[in-house]
Amino acid sequence: MRRLVTFLIWAIIALLLVAITAYLLARSGLKDMDQSARTELGGDYLETPRGILSYSRLGDEKAPAIILVHGFSTPKFVWDQITPELLKAGYQVIAYDHFGRGFSDRPEGPYNAGLYRDELSSLISGLQLTTPLALVGYSMGGANVVDYAATHPDQIKQLVLIAPAGYMGATDYASVLLAPGVGEWLFTVFGPYYAHSSIKAEVDAERAPGNMLTLFDAQAGYKGYSDALLSTLRHYPMGDFGDRYRALGATNIPVTAIWGTADSIVPYTGAALMADAVPQMELITLENGNHNITFGQPAAVADALLKALKTP
Repeated sequence: MRRLVTFLIWAIIALLLVAITAYLLARSGLKDMDQSARTELGGDYLETPRGILSYSRLGDEKAPAIILVHGFSTPKFVWDQITPELLKAGYQVIAYDHFGRGFSDRPEGPYNAGLYRDELSSLISGLQLTTPLALVGYSMGGANVVDYAATHPDQIKQLVLIAPAGYMGATDYASVLLAPGVGEWLFTVFGPYYAHSSIKAEVDAERAPGNMLTLFDAQAGYKGYSDALLSTLRHYPMGDFGDRYRALGATNIPVTAIWGTADSIVPYTGAALMADAVPQMELITLENGNHNITFGQPAAVADALLKALKTP
């Protein structure tokens, strides 16, 4: 019995050492997202009260503006295959990286609804965009723009929601993620791998360009990416945003949802719940579309998006 206890003690010690080593290795080599990094990376940046946002602004600045808001883990490059079609249609297209993703700052947080509202508000005011505007939100970005529109309905001309979060239901991992230390370890060691593997599946299936993996790995190499993902899951109610959808439903803002029937991340069944909360919503269904439709089925999404948008 004593030998068994001794063995278990040493086994636990060994596992702890392995876990600590894995954590330290995952943290080692991460770079700071600072001015030196941005000078090397290039691109456009906007200083805001919360930090510096990385953004792109393409097309005629006098043309009607569309703001594209990406989701939980993949930065603004998810729009790269869709943007050219919007430009051809005569729109001005603006996209940005959420704080903690892409080449935007990585503030400590919390990454809650207030943070995501503030970054969008700062973008609109900082770029001196004329309102009302059309906002397009994908996945978590869908919940972001719903919340923003419900808070600032006078600024919004139209919403288009692509596989939007907000009706995902309760999550069985929440208690683990909220445990001090456990969530930090899981997201440091496995967080970037989760998003990388999702993109890789689309690249391997030849539905997405190979450079998406390079783009993803580049931004994940800076400190704060996995921390931002974890803080968002802890503080942002993606699974139940019904109150904000109902607030949107009380406005007269036109809303269109584009959704794939094979979405396993934000199930298509949420469309019926959303329709009850937002009676003005129109639904465009993409048969067999999964959650990665913005970069896995960009032609279908671009076509649906142009049908949903009002004429520029």
